[in-house]
Amino acid sequence: MNYSFLTLLNEIKAHGSFSFPFINFCLEQNISKCERAFILVLKNQLLFENLKALDEVKEGLKYCSDKNIVYLFLMKKLELLRRLGRSKRAEQVYKHLRKDISDVSPSIREFFLAELSGHRALDGEKEVICKINLDSDYMSKSAKAYIEMNMGRGLVKNGSIEEGLIHFERAYKLAKEAKHPSAMIDALNLLAWYGIKYDLDDATNYAKEALYNAGYFFEMINPAIFDTTIEVMKSTNDLSLFEVSRDFLQMYDKLPTEFRRKYKKRFTQAKRMLSTTFYKSDGKTRRLLRRMNKQKSLGKVDISYQEIFNLLHSKVKSIRGETIRKIISKNPEFFKEIELSKLPKGFACEIAKKKIGLQDGIESIINVQKSLDPFIQARKDLVVKYLERMPKRIRERFIQRYLTLDDEEKEIIDRFARDYVRYDIRWGMRVKMPDEMEKYTKSFHLKKIPTALAYFALDDEKERKRLVNTLEKLK
Repeated sequence: MNYSFLTLLNEIKAHGSFSFPFINFCLEQNISKCERAFILVLKNQLLFENLKALDEVKEGLKYCSDKNIVYLFLMKKLELLRRLGRSKRAEQVYKHLRKDISDVSPSIREFFLAELSGHRALDGEKEVICKINLDSDYMSKSAKAYIEMNMGRGLVKNGSIEEGLIHFERAYKLAKEAKHPSAMIDALNLLAWYGIKYDLDDATNYAKEALYNAGYFFEMINPAIFDTTIEVMKSTNDLSLFEVSRDFLQMYDKLPTEFRRKYKKRFTQAKRMLSTTFYKSDGKTRRLLRRMNKQKSLGKVDISYQEIFNLLHSKVKSIRGETIRKIISKNPEFFKEIELSKLPKGFACEIAKKKIGLQDGIESIINVQKSLDPFIQARKDLVVKYLERMPKRIRERFIQRYLTLDDEEKEIIDRFARDYVRYDIRWGMRVKMPDEMEKYTKSFHLKKIPTALAYFALDDEKERKRLVNTLEKLK
């Protein structure tokens, strides 16, 4: 196996899909057709393109002579067939791998144990999983985390949900110790989804933590995280529901067809909720409007005196969304000073609708107000950390020039800032700094490795060129 390929496998073992920039980096290196095909399988999986990934498995097997890479391809084939619902073909691959597992190199065997246990868990069978020795020293904590999750799934499939939750908790603890973002998020998502019936407060906290981590560590989010969070928040009437639903709708159109089909019902539900045109005029709404009226704020709004009077004196049972939007747009400073959690439901929903896009941007540093939406808050936190790491003089110049950019340019800088902070950790693999990015590390006092990874996190040459051109404007 190529050294770069082996090192990449170790990074994936340690960090899972968080290793995405290394995948793009390795695709630009001198590697064999077989290794390139396997890396493309990984990449397509991370982009939720399972059919394309399966095509790369078929392509890669044509060029393989190393039996360990053949086994890696077959493992991925099993996973992809299962995800695509092709259970009979998946079972054939499973039996083949199960029989030959002793031939697999110890360096990649834990991949197989996690995948084989996952296949059996979803069938509700536990005999294979129970034979796995989780006390083994050669197995990493991240692999153990996924096997614990699979044990939990097997128990849940057999009706033992409470026992399954115990395994999900163990999995989360192991994933957190291993600093494996994907495993952490998966375990939290399972705890939230299956914990709804037992403790709503815990389920809500797990769902919010999963969504925060998803927003913090990844640009492409597994829609299952949003699906679970919306389901939990529906049960608790959490005000975050509107913002989370808005983010889900914006992500939905970018999903591959198979995912859009799978989450169509949730899409319709979220769209219906955010298309609400009337809200209950309750005591909380009236108190807010009376407070605004005392400050002469309602006088700025293009609505009749009679309508204001009716709202203030309980003469109507509902308030139109259009009216709320008028009040918000004419009083932006007033709403900046109020915590979203203290707003009436109608106002919280309309503010959520008013926000544009998932890119919260460097401008969020100006407004330090906490977001109700964990996903957006995670992105704000990344941006704030990025700015805080710059010397004050450079930061002030950077923000001033940033504010003169157009929306597309701001978007690419937002993305770069988030990725720079995400990937500023200790890695076991080095990447070569792209020549075109070298001068910006000096201009903005940036570290080389996270700068290079933020560059390779972008998926095509057009995006990378746009990043370089925009950084030139900020220099």
